[in-house]
Amino acid sequence: MTRVWLSLSVLLLAAACGGPKAPAAPPELKSTDFALLPCAPSTAEAPCVFIAAGGKRLLAGAPPGIRASLAADPAMAANIDAVLLFSLQGAHVEGLDEVRNTTWTAGRETPLPVAGPSGTRDLLAALNKAFELSDAQVFVQSRPKGGFDAALLGLLPGEGDAKTVVFDTGDLVVTKLETAAGMAGYWVDYGGARAVLQPCGMDQAVRFGGEADAVLACEGEAAWPLADLHYILQGADPEES
Repeated sequence: MTRVWLSLSVLLLAAACGGPKAPAAPPELKSTDFALLPCAPSTAEAPCVFIAAGGKRLLAGAPPGIRASLAADPAMAANIDAVLLFSLQGAHVEGLDEVRNTTWTAGRETPLPVAGPSGTRDLLAALNKAFELSDAQVFVQSRPKGGFDAALLGLLPGEGDAKTVVFDTGDLVVTKLETAAGMAGYWVDYGGARAVLQPCGMDQAVRFGGEADAVLACEGEAAWPLADLHYILQGADPEES
């Protein structure tokens, strides 16, 4: 498939007569779009990216400082459907508590599914336990939309498997590839197109990913971090179909 990269830079709207500038609103993505969106704290050592596809919102990577990216787009924060961890190294997971708490208070209504390498189950259980008292206080004081249980992190299938589908809505399919060293990369397939996401320290996701339409990896033309919004597919508005 021909690679389609339509890059939109973050625009600044200038007021008349050289007045102060304000950042543009978050992009209005259609449910049929397939796009990668920048994640502010992302670096090669601690990558992250937001994925929009088929009306779903995924987050790959959870580095420290990710709360700022989520706070900048409350609608995105409230509608994160799953988190994909690249490893259990500190730089890759230190923001997972920020994701957990920010998305819940933003309006997430169900436990947040998380995929990752071997050991992810224990990590999620530890975070849920650590915030148990805080969850109760937040619930009493703020009454988040999703209720008390929505604060929790839940485990997606495939922990420890070398290759497994971890997220599948029928049209959006995410496959995790895991190394013996505890690194995880992902194939994100939607609408006949594929995005490959791979952290530094592994090459299997790219090497076996076929002719991908988008790649984020440690080296090469499309290296971490993602700077701009990238459309992989721009679908038609469902109301116009």
